[in-house]
Amino acid sequence: MAARKGGPQPETNTALIDLGGGAWCLNHALRQEQLYGGRVLRDTFEDLKVGRKPADPVLAQVMQAQGFITAAGGQAEAFHRDLMRQEDTKTEVQPSFTLLRILLTDVCNLSCTYCKVIPNVLAPQAEPTDADRLAEVIDFFFTHSEVSRPKIIHITGGEPTLFFHQIQHIVEVAERAARPGENFWFVIGTNATLIRDRQAAFLAEHDVKCIVSMDGPADVHDALRRNHGGRGSWRMVDAGVRQLKKAGAEVSLSMVLGQHNLDRAEGIIEWFLDTYQPTGLGVNFMKPPTPDQKDYDQLIDPDRYADRMYAIHQRFRDRGLFLELVYRKLQPFVQQRYRFHDCGAAGGTNLNVDAKGNVGPCKSFLVMDRLAMRQLDIDAYRSTVVDKWRKRSPIYYTHCDGCQARGMCGNGCAYDAMVHTGDEMAIDIRSCQYTKRFNRLFIDDLFQQVRPEGQLSDSWWHLPSPAERQRLFGEVSARPRTLSYSIGHQTLD
Repeated sequence: MAARKGGPQPETNTALIDLGGGAWCLNHALRQEQLYGGRVLRDTFEDLKVGRKPADPVLAQVMQAQGFITAAGGQAEAFHRDLMRQEDTKTEVQPSFTLLRILLTDVCNLSCTYCKVIPNVLAPQAEPTDADRLAEVIDFFFTHSEVSRPKIIHITGGEPTLFFHQIQHIVEVAERAARPGENFWFVIGTNATLIRDRQAAFLAEHDVKCIVSMDGPADVHDALRRNHGGRGSWRMVDAGVRQLKKAGAEVSLSMVLGQHNLDRAEGIIEWFLDTYQPTGLGVNFMKPPTPDQKDYDQLIDPDRYADRMYAIHQRFRDRGLFLELVYRKLQPFVQQRYRFHDCGAAGGTNLNVDAKGNVGPCKSFLVMDRLAMRQLDIDAYRSTVVDKWRKRSPIYYTHCDGCQARGMCGNGCAYDAMVHTGDEMAIDIRSCQYTKRFNRLFIDDLFQQVRPEGQLSDSWWHLPSPAERQRLFGEVSARPRTLSYSIGHQTLD
């Protein structure tokens, strides 16, 4: 039966989820609102849908007050349309950068089999980005950013430490160009194999925070991260991390999760924490190295990735371990805020410059000479991609109608969408899958935080409080000017 004409009705993007054991969750995917209960929740919601007197009138009032149910005469899609209007108005807003990623070089001293930067570079060049061009781009970055807003200059490559003099140049130029009160910090992404006393001392002195790529102990790491002669790199990476730590530099580790380490992930992370005491961990979802390798044999199932990642978060959250991707998905769920984009480029916050001096919003496209610009023009930057990619938000896709994770998704990565479908504007299908799985894990975890002990009563229901929702974070938080922070993705901080 349909709802009474003009009567209360569920808002769009609202669904009743059977949790099993006589428990249900009423979930609003856009508002990030959950209401838990026994059979009374199910019955009251079904009553309101068909225009019957609700089984529990007080519960019915709560459903309406929290936006699950519209008032009589209201429009079920009103909240959804309001979010679309919010995003539509941003087409006239100038981009405000929070990330400058410098792809300093096209070359690397390692040959990691799943690297998606080096194999995609068209016409690689031996020299790093020109020093004068770097100064121009740094000035452009600061000019089109807010002084007080947290922002990052991220130096990567290739392997940037091959050209350490250019790293020193970047640091010196940025420190001179910074405006009074400029809220920014440096991050370098490195394999650490070339770090010696002099380099470590400079990075520590200038508070350049170091993200070091390591997939686990030697037997795991060396499976896919080898040098050009086919020899494993772990021993040199380990020495570099220890050198950085000795000098007093802040270090986090970046681990790519694939077939080579998925089943050992928890033990590896425990070992990382005990051995290196990193500030944070990037535990990254492996992507196809090139568009021709969409079936790369080390890729993992998205559901398995989400299950493993959230199990790791639950195990270590009371130790404050910042897992960037989990935090990025969990934050909108806990804080009940809609997340328009996963990708910083779609939000107009990312600026990248490559070794040729070209700039663009997305590193993965830039290395393939796509969305690459020579002119430093903020209007060209916006019109080239930002105006278009804003429409990658799930609020615009009928594919996302009825998805329980719609409000926390952001539609993943345009590169992955292009690899798997040939269309950068399509759905990132693998991100879509693991985000749905994360959402269900969050819903189940929150239920465990709020459910009463013992047998669940048919008449029990509960609206989680902000404090109860916060328990899902544990001691984890995003902290600007540290490596417990997202780089290049849209968060709500």
